[in-house]
Amino acid sequence: MVNWYVKRGNEIAGPLTQERVKELATQGKIQATDLVRKGEDGSFIEASLIPGLLPEEDAFDSVSSSSQTAPKKNNTVLIVVLVVLGGGGILFVMLLMALLLPAVQQAREAARRSQSKNNLKQIGLALHNYHDTHRVFPPGGTTKTDGTPYHSWQTFILPFMDQAPLYNRIDFRETWTAQQNQGLFKQEIPQYLNPTIEETTTPEGFGLSHYVANKKVMGTNSWLRFRDITDGTSNTIVAFEAADHFKAWGDPNNFGDPVDYIGSGHKTPYRGGGHVMLGDGSVRFVSENIDPALLEALSTPDGGERVGEF
Repeated sequence: MVNWYVKRGNEIAGPLTQERVKELATQGKIQATDLVRKGEDGSFIEASLIPGLLPEEDAFDSVSSSSQTAPKKNNTVLIVVLVVLGGGGILFVMLLMALLLPAVQQAREAARRSQSKNNLKQIGLALHNYHDTHRVFPPGGTTKTDGTPYHSWQTFILPFMDQAPLYNRIDFRETWTAQQNQGLFKQEIPQYLNPTIEETTTPEGFGLSHYVANKKVMGTNSWLRFRDITDGTSNTIVAFEAADHFKAWGDPNNFGDPVDYIGSGHKTPYRGGGHVMLGDGSVRFVSENIDPALLEALSTPDGGERVGEF
């Protein structure tokens, strides 16, 4: 009968019969990494390498290299799939954004245009309320006999723009740039700002206006009445959007001729043109390609020109 020996670390069990070795292996007392020797001589070998010694499920606890790499290959494949899908998702999102971006930009521009149009409507309503109170339109700007500029049309309509507290603090005996007035005129009036335009203050810090009065209706020390607009209030520009050369809302010189701001060769607030406010309070979008003769007719309150569709 051949004796068997089992070695674990520095300890050796034996001699054992073959049946006893199998019994110990079945009971789990011999592990796959234990060393086993058959006979009195020879070398010890791992129990996992002796066929039929260990139970089937434990025979190769120390998993072979081939069985170890299989899950890694599966994991690698999974990672590759996820990366491909992720990359595809990113490409899809980028493509979607590229398709949606122009629409989003157009929607934002439309919202800004709508806000600016509403600002002009509020200005028109304020001018009408001013006229109802004083029986005249405000002057585009007031000056003293020596030419010293004092105050602007947008200052005079402040009470009708929900800005009465600000209006009541202004010292009208002094110019708008006088020391006691400067802080007041550095305030920004939201209704005087076009949301499309980023510039909101002058280099000196005064609040800007993006809207200009028609000097033929509201000029220096002028006092025009509705009945003086013989061309018809619906055919006469009173104020309009500007796209550059802005002045402060308190500046008595914030007026100009529409033909110098609108039409071919002039910068426009939006693609294709800008808004004008007519004497009846309505706001219209005027194309940058408007007929110069028609624009001139719309700019005069009593020129007698014939105005068609525009």
